[in-house]
Amino acid sequence: MDIQLKKYLTRPFPAYPTLMGLGMLLLAIEPVIWLVNSWFEPSHDSKGGWVFLLCAGLFIWSVHSPASAVAIKNHRKAIILLFVTALIRGMGQIFAVNVLGAVALAIDVYAIALLAKVGDRKNPLSAGWLAVLFAFSLPLERIFQRVIGFGLQHLSADGACLLLHGLFADVQCAGIRILLAGRDVLVDLPCSGVKTLTLLCILYAALMCVFRPSLTRSMQIGIVTLASALLANMIRIVCLSIFIAFPEKIAGINVLAQPWHDLIGLFCLTLAALPLVLFCGLRECNQAVIQEVPNDRPVVIPTGKIKVLFALGFLSLTAVIVSLPRQPLDISDTGTALSLPVYLQGQYGQTVALNQQEQDYFTQFGGTALKMRYGHNSALLIRTNSPLRHLHAPDECLRGLGFDVQYQGIQYQPLPTAIYIATAASGEQWRISVTFYSESGEYTTNVSEVVWRWLQRPHSTWYALQRITPAYTPVSAAQQWDTALFTALDLTPTHAQEHGHDKTY
Repeated sequence: MDIQLKKYLTRPFPAYPTLMGLGMLLLAIEPVIWLVNSWFEPSHDSKGGWVFLLCAGLFIWSVHSPASAVAIKNHRKAIILLFVTALIRGMGQIFAVNVLGAVALAIDVYAIALLAKVGDRKNPLSAGWLAVLFAFSLPLERIFQRVIGFGLQHLSADGACLLLHGLFADVQCAGIRILLAGRDVLVDLPCSGVKTLTLLCILYAALMCVFRPSLTRSMQIGIVTLASALLANMIRIVCLSIFIAFPEKIAGINVLAQPWHDLIGLFCLTLAALPLVLFCGLRECNQAVIQEVPNDRPVVIPTGKIKVLFALGFLSLTAVIVSLPRQPLDISDTGTALSLPVYLQGQYGQTVALNQQEQDYFTQFGGTALKMRYGHNSALLIRTNSPLRHLHAPDECLRGLGFDVQYQGIQYQPLPTAIYIATAASGEQWRISVTFYSESGEYTTNVSEVVWRWLQRPHSTWYALQRITPAYTPVSAAQQWDTALFTALDLTPTHAQEHGHDKTY
């Protein structure tokens, strides 16, 4: 026993894997903390934790099965990937974009899966698709909603209009507004189809990871998945439109209320998943990519000293990367001061200091915000040249502050306005109204359109005007207060927007 203990204590220290592991830990620790926080932060409303558990379960299921007798060595490829993640992490550090560092974690997952030889086991997995699946543990739905939600919103509305024209004669479409049998149906941002697309992509990545089809086959199934997601959302909008216009056909049920609204969405999501499942049930999908066994050419293996020096270099590189100063490119201008009316509807305005969380939302990396209270009502005005950093829908920041938030829809008079009801833990309820507008006179109700237009004109300035009134305030009184605030700020819609004919609405 003493001899064995002596051998254990005197054996060479595994310097190479230890140094490489320390380097990976330095690169990953901050993105991992940010990612885990995003799972539990109410403002993100992320389901990424469940996706991570799915990835972990698949990985454990694979590595607990025996490896094949002849396994392909992927050590060199994994090391190259680690350097790629180091570069991506460096970009995220410099530009202060946490998502970039988290994306690098997906590449780390690919490298780890290669080293664990998940593709050469009795329960094989695709290392690449496992990394893609892990990427959905990021708050991608929120990112997709902001970046492509506006485009999907219009695409879904156009497709739904086409289907409705084939079923009814009395259909009028204007942008994302559909008029059926005299009832106005709005294809709002929550109905853009991003949630359906995200859920189907998670299912697609999981199936590709397990079945490991060829690249051509996986691309074919991917196209089917995208088409199914779009068609399912169109069918969902058509169903909602018909039931809103003709409620007597379903015994007067309000399909916009729960649980009916979610049940219709779940039914359409199931329809969208069927083609994907059927395609993966075919024989061709189960034919995994056959990997060629490397020939007997000699492989040059670095000596121990060279490997240790290499690991030291990698560790030094990671230490430099995590120490790089942050210099974000999209810092908003803070030189212009904001102002809200001093006196409004018989009430003098009192400036309210932003709490720390509100400052983080609205003024980090530049940006300007001003909050004032007028009796029982309040107004919050935000100005930014960087809407990706500063502008959020009210539900995001209010959930982060502990409120339960319910979206109520949109009204277009006197200005396009999105309406929410926020309920505090104490039971108090507030009516939250928000309008986004640019210096050039463009108005919208969602951040997705703001981002869409800002990407076309990156130096444009955008504002968010948020109004807070007690929920017990009559709707007419809240609208009068809104109108008085709009008038005081000299905000007036264009003629087309006044009549709801602007193609962007």
